[in-house]
This record gives sequence, structure tokens and C-alpha cells, in this order.
Amino acid sequence: MGRTSIPAGFALCLLVLPTVTHAEPAQLGGTGFTLYEVSERVHMDPSTGEAVRVSPLLGFAELGTPICPSAVLVTVPKLESCTVIATGTNVVSLTTPSSNVSGRFDVVLKLPSDSSVHIPNLPVLSGAFVGTIDLRSAVTSSSGVPLLLFIRGSFTIEWSTIEWSTMAPPACPELPCTLPFSGTFRVPFAIDDLGHPVEADRGHAAFYLADDLHRRIPVRPTERAAGFPTVRLEVSFGP
Repeated sequence: MGRTSIPAGFALCLLVLPTVTHAEPAQLGGTGFTLYEVSERVHMDPSTGEAVRVSPLLGFAELGTPICPSAVLVTVPKLESCTVIATGTNVVSLTTPSSNVSGRFDVVLKLPSDSSVHIPNLPVLSGAFVGTIDLRSAVTSSSGVPLLLFIRGSFTIEWSTIEWSTMAPPACPELPCTLPFSGTFRVPFAIDDLGHPVEADRGHAAFYLADDLHRRIPVRPTERAAGFPTVRLEVSFGP
């Protein structure tokens, strides 16, 4: 398993993933900000012929990170993490080995009038993000199944209901505030009878590839959407 150069796509040929499975503890990706791709719609841009992928995203940011400042505790005293919703667009270039990502995000809290199990839906912080996936560093299986993709870009916090002038996090003294980030997309996969990674299917056991390119991280039930294992994006703020 390794990284290699590819054209605009995932036509890589790498070593086959080992078959020994190791679990990792449940967490927010260990980076402070994790999003899951709930679904995806793909269409071709008629003017360029490029594939355009649009996805609604849902996830969580750890309390104390720039998009989940501790000031939100004033509104929700027992809050442990912030719910993040977003819509992202991914355009795969036909001329360079890269993929351009852009979109908008909201940090949301639960309306007091909603039931206790209703998904949070009231924005308290909003903004935009842009980034680039370098497809030359992508990791795939020997059959070309994408497993890991790496992105760099920036988040811009544009608006918030929080009293920013007195309660802003150190990284964002005023709005709008732009923060660099790097991230890892973990694409779920299944294992065939020979122990080789194949495309994950609904209802079957699925895994993410760990950073060491050997261990397999089981997809948890909370990381599925209507039974389908979801792509997981783990984000770290900073250069």
C-alpha cells in the first residue's frame, strides 16, 4: 500500500491491503472536526466535460476549535461538540491531477421547540470553504478502489450570533476570519473473499484505511447513512 502519481482519476495500481483487522476507538477523527458525506449527486459540466460531485455533509466539531468556540456554552451549557452541516462541490480536473472543492457550512444548535432527538438546525455560525485534493498522493487498492484522499484549503467564518468582539477564539479575533486547514478523506471499502478491498455495499461490513496504510478501521453504525457507509473527512486547522 502506498502513494503514487495518477492522471485525473483513480487509475492507480498499489499493493493489496493486508487482511488483519484492527479497530480504533470512536472519536471525532482525532482532529477536532469530522464530516460525513450523507449522499452525493454527480453530473457532467457540459461546458468542460468535468465531473461535478455535490454532497450534503454532516458532522461534529470539538468544543474549543475555531468553528466551535467555547462561547457557545453560554447558549448550551452542557454542549460537548458542535453539529456542523454543509454542502460541498467537488470538480475533478481533466487537465491536472487535482480536484477542486468548495462549499458552505453552518454550525447549528437545536431549536428549543424541537423534540429532544431532533437534529440541530438553528445556525449560530456560518461560512465558506475551498480546497484542493492532490490526486497524485491518493491511496487506492490494487484494483483501483480509492481509499485515502488528502486535501488542503481554508475555512472562512463569515457570520456568527456569538458576541465575537468579546468572546472570539484566539485564532479568529474578528470576522470575517480565514483559517487554513488540511484534511483526510477516508473512503469506506469492503473485503472480498480473497481479502482484497472492493467497493463498500449497503448493509455489509465496511472499513476505513488507517494512516499507516495497513490497519483497517471498522465503520461504526453511526457512520452510515440509511445503511450505506459514508466517506469520512477529518480536518485539522493550521498550515
